[in-house]
Amino acid sequence: MMTASRAGWLTAALMAVALSGCATTHGGLHSSADRLDRNAQAFAQDSEEAPHGYSANTGYTEDARDFADRAHEFRHTIDGEGTDNGDVKASFDELSRSYHALRDDVERSGDPEARRNLQPVTQAYLDVEDNMGGAAAPSRYSDEDDDGGPG
Repeated sequence: MMTASRAGWLTAALMAVALSGCATTHGGLHSSADRLDRNAQAFAQDSEEAPHGYSANTGYTEDARDFADRAHEFRHTIDGEGTDNGDVKASFDELSRSYHALRDDVERSGDPEARRNLQPVTQAYLDVEDNMGGAAAPSRYSDEDDDGGPG
């Protein structure tokens, strides 16, 4: 038979484990968002300075800058004091739409260098997506996608 004291200790231990899991996930999201912000900024900068490929397609450069801006905003959203889950989800939804638009432009460009340069951005984005609970945000195939893409 479990005494009240034992039940209290068991409950406290389980709560500590649960809280450490939340802290780890939350910390993982911060780390992934920070890496995504850095990679997106670098990719946008490269797209603006590239002597070929990106510069011939101003829409590509604009999408790279838009995504970098949204990655930066997302990082600030999750770093903000008192930010609620709705704000984080809304910011991630915008980030996701922007990422898919950028990825589509890179694919359409047919530029193998651009595809290689996007890989670190993609990996960081997928890490953020995993930390957000998977691909729950509207995708480029969603009815909510308002950028005129498939859907």
